[in-house]
Amino acid sequence: MYQIMIVDDEPEVLDTLENYIQEANLGFHVVAKALGGEEALFFLDIINPEVIITDIKMPVLDGLHMLSRMQNMGWNGYAVLISGYDEFEYAQQAIRLNVYDYLLKPIFPDDIVNVLKGIREHYRQKEAQIDLMRMALEANIYDNRFPEKENLLPDYIIKAKTYIEEHYDGPLTLVEVAEYVAVSPGHLSSQFAKYCKKTFVEYLTSVRLRRAKELLVQSSLQIQRIAQRVGYNDVSYFNRVFRRETGQSPGSFRKIFWEIASRRVGRDSAATLE
Repeated sequence: MYQIMIVDDEPEVLDTLENYIQEANLGFHVVAKALGGEEALFFLDIINPEVIITDIKMPVLDGLHMLSRMQNMGWNGYAVLISGYDEFEYAQQAIRLNVYDYLLKPIFPDDIVNVLKGIREHYRQKEAQIDLMRMALEANIYDNRFPEKENLLPDYIIKAKTYIEEHYDGPLTLVEVAEYVAVSPGHLSSQFAKYCKKTFVEYLTSVRLRRAKELLVQSSLQIQRIAQRVGYNDVSYFNRVFRRETGQSPGSFRKIFWEIASRRVGRDSAATLE
């Protein structure tokens, strides 16, 4: 069952959309009906819906600015915009916000059915990756610490790696690390790539993402907080880096991990009963 929040400043519209979603019977459940963008932000502190369907034109906080703030808070689900204004500027902003679909009023039941079918298919494709993720997680790939034979590395490389492990959560730079290990930045850069098979930035990113994955599966911290804890003040940039390196958004990674964990617990419980 996928959770949906619907947002509009007209109660009648909220009720109509809820009825359309229920009648579609596609495995989606309305968990919140927000009367405007500010109320939707309040709900987001309590729930984390997979889908948000929102009107654009609302007083105080419109749908576009609301979604932008939600994404900055770490929400990365599917957004569907509804508007009575067929204006290109809205479509452009929707693209920048990575909105899944854009519907024009009046909205009919078939419009909702088609959108929900598309979103459900996207989720099924993601769920098809669960087995691959399970194999990776069980092999501890997500906790890969790149265990080179430390005794074969120069002392300053070992020292640099240790410094990165201890200071990855701040605005770490090559110049700072080079100064700490007492070599020039250029020399550290070339030798780091030689011995570690990664550039300084690539290695720093791998350390940060390893820690981020640990926090995603070992805590309930919001993604924005996790991003900050591993050295990314811009959660949108963190999301892009995470997706580029793993092929998953942080939210999807967390969800898939816990799906695997819950299935494993179910299997273990069943085996115990037998």
